[in-house]
Amino acid sequence: MLSALTAPNFPFLVDQSVGNAFDGLFVAIPIVALLTLIFALRWKELVREMADEDGGSSRLPIRVVGAATILALLVLEPTTGETLAGSGIAVVLTFYATALVVNPSTARFMLPYAAIYGAAVGAPAVLLWAFGEPLAVLSSGLSAGLVHVVGFPVAWQGTGFQLVSKAGGVVNGVVTPGCSSISSVTMFLGLLALMHLDMKKDSRTTAKLAVVGVLALVLLNSVRILILLWVGYEYGSAALWGIHDWIGYALFLGFFLAVLPLYARMGEPNHSTVVTVGSPVVSV
Repeated sequence: MLSALTAPNFPFLVDQSVGNAFDGLFVAIPIVALLTLIFALRWKELVREMADEDGGSSRLPIRVVGAATILALLVLEPTTGETLAGSGIAVVLTFYATALVVNPSTARFMLPYAAIYGAAVGAPAVLLWAFGEPLAVLSSGLSAGLVHVVGFPVAWQGTGFQLVSKAGGVVNGVVTPGCSSISSVTMFLGLLALMHLDMKKDSRTTAKLAVVGVLALVLLNSVRILILLWVGYEYGSAALWGIHDWIGYALFLGFFLAVLPLYARMGEPNHSTVVTVGSPVVSV
């Protein structure tokens, strides 16, 4: 209810951002499922955190901070409601601040999740502004190289392309900053951060996979563009734009399903046991 007051424009902005491509908030379904799964897996830990053994009065400062945050978000609503990032961060902060007011014991448990989801909705806009154009140029260059290897004719001019389909139709397009893999990269890093919390992996293991995953996703984005161009060459412009909106999600899902078991096996603790027989200690 409080989120409806502090960020009433959020559903509309999400629908404008992704709903046009999926005829509704289809993309939100796996996110909601993931949230439900996380809290289901850690429900016992959450219950322990919610046990306020010190009593409500000793946590009064935390409750005051939560209430003040909600009040500030209500005042700032005209500003935060102008952008998807601002409105999304308002939703996350309202959720966290409400938890502080209702049960201050959840402060430590909820903070990492609030930080991850806040970054997930705010970072793409910043990254798009800072790196969108260079990544679009890089994706175009990689895609042009892949097209040359596959061997069908595409004319490139910067990030723009033109080709003639087998049926004789002209297909034009531009690799924009929005097509530069930033959304996939931020989604992957957010999911990886959540897995890091729940699988209790060491930071070095997570950092290694983060670097490799980002590089792999940039290359995979060029493969996505290659597939789109090939479909346009074989079947025309309508077919290209027909798969444009969902093929990236399909490729990302396949990538993530491959990464998940890999990450589960990475950084496992040493299974060696120590047996003491008199002296010295022998490691087996």
